[in-house]
Amino acid sequence: MRNMPVAMTTIAIIAAAMLPDAAAPAWAQDGAETERFDWPSHNLDLYGSRYAAIDQIDTSNAGRLELAWSVEMEREHVITQVTPIVVDGVLHFNDAAGAAFALDGATGERLWTSDFDPDSISKRVIRPRGPGYGGGRLYPFYGTTIFSIDPASGEPDPAFGDGGRIDIVAAALHYKMMAPPAYHDGTLYAGVGLSDQHIPGGLVIAADARTAEIRWVFNTIPQRPSDEGYDVARPTWGDGLRAGGGVWTVPAIDPELGLVYVNAGNPSADYDGSGRPGMNLFTNATIALRMDTGEIAWYYQAIHHEVWDIDHVTGPILFDATRDGRTVRGVGAGGKNCLMYMWDRATGKPLNPMVETAVPTETDVPGEQIWPTQPFPYTARGVPMDPFCATYPIVTDPADQQWVRQLYTPYSMTHGYIVAHGGSSWGPPSFSPRTGLLYMTGKDGSIALTVRPVGDSIEVGQGRGGMTSQVGSKRDQMPPELTLTAYEPGTDTGQFYAFDARTGEQLFEYVSDKPVRSSPMTYQVDGRQYIVVVASNEILAFALPAS
Repeated sequence: MRNMPVAMTTIAIIAAAMLPDAAAPAWAQDGAETERFDWPSHNLDLYGSRYAAIDQIDTSNAGRLELAWSVEMEREHVITQVTPIVVDGVLHFNDAAGAAFALDGATGERLWTSDFDPDSISKRVIRPRGPGYGGGRLYPFYGTTIFSIDPASGEPDPAFGDGGRIDIVAAALHYKMMAPPAYHDGTLYAGVGLSDQHIPGGLVIAADARTAEIRWVFNTIPQRPSDEGYDVARPTWGDGLRAGGGVWTVPAIDPELGLVYVNAGNPSADYDGSGRPGMNLFTNATIALRMDTGEIAWYYQAIHHEVWDIDHVTGPILFDATRDGRTVRGVGAGGKNCLMYMWDRATGKPLNPMVETAVPTETDVPGEQIWPTQPFPYTARGVPMDPFCATYPIVTDPADQQWVRQLYTPYSMTHGYIVAHGGSSWGPPSFSPRTGLLYMTGKDGSIALTVRPVGDSIEVGQGRGGMTSQVGSKRDQMPPELTLTAYEPGTDTGQFYAFDARTGEQLFEYVSDKPVRSSPMTYQVDGRQYIVVVASNEILAFALPAS
């Protein structure tokens, strides 16, 4: 796929057409004239661009893709959401049971297996998304334990932490990593999630990639006066436990600016904000941290006082482009509210207007104080940006029409309001410097929920028998100026597609008998380009027919 940005979705894909004449960063890998092109990190590069500069597969031949090889993993080796990485033509990935694997990128032959001795560490990971890599070392993870191993042999690095491992978070805190660490210049930058289980803040941790020495820790919800950002965040909470803000996706890095970017997720309790009046910083925010100290350079909260579990988790992604004759260094992020946000990544200033807009505030939850406005992104023309999925549910049963509510309507203790509940989640965005377009993936969906009191707390229940509604695909609303992109449009249906993103024309479809819940990637080895995606526990590698 020529100069292909590879992304994943659950139902639909869109692209934000706003910045033409983009250029790849100087350090970007260029495989156009080589026999091999690696995919050495979860999102390919430091920017998280997922942009592969290889052109063997393009719009003229993508329809001829075929399954080149596949590998079915044993049942105990769960790799459901894994995106393998490729180093020196070898696929590397880890599972949810404490093991790492290496496969020949051309054949799928297993080269080695490395068992992490899972009985000796806490079993807290459910669906890891693959390892990290840098400085000649592979960094798979399990729970909150990061390992350093030799990618050629699978042997642990004894100089790293305790015999090749470090538990990057105390086990008692019940955190876990869902995404691999990012690597740059001898340092690992790891985000820690699952803090929506009422844990006090998500963590961003910088550690020496050789010795595992901790360099700094940033809490997305500062807990103590000594924590970075405490004076700013503390007044935006009540007097109860300040919890949530998990980091679910891989940090992005701009070495020139010396900044690392993360997205923090929703506050906790998810649906009941009565004990946390205020904006609840720094949850649901994109945060730029100084790489050397972990200090905040800037932040922008995309959802204030969130009570819908539509957290801000997709991305961040960095991009360079030209606008009105000047270079724009941007960062983009989105989430489950179907809205796309873009800022100048040096300053945090929105590239286009973001307008604080009045939203519904009426609620019957005792003590709840819904924030009266939310930031809505606008285009450069000064009009609201089209959401990339549905923000208003479409239901088929006329009896349910009375319960349908718009985005940001508070849940009720007496009515099972139907609200949009789709958006973008673990599927990362991508950016094509050839077109200057940013691609975001998402799904259309809705759910009916009712909150009810249980003792001194609030519990969320399914309204009217757990009725859910699906709205139609947005595939026909793709804008015209796109490059070819490959994605998976259904988490449980097993389809994997390639589209000509200039026109939205479907070029290729493969239907697996297993669900596809991972992000695809591409690489080239021995002069042949492959596209790989995981369907349940099976690794599928596609390529053009061998000549």
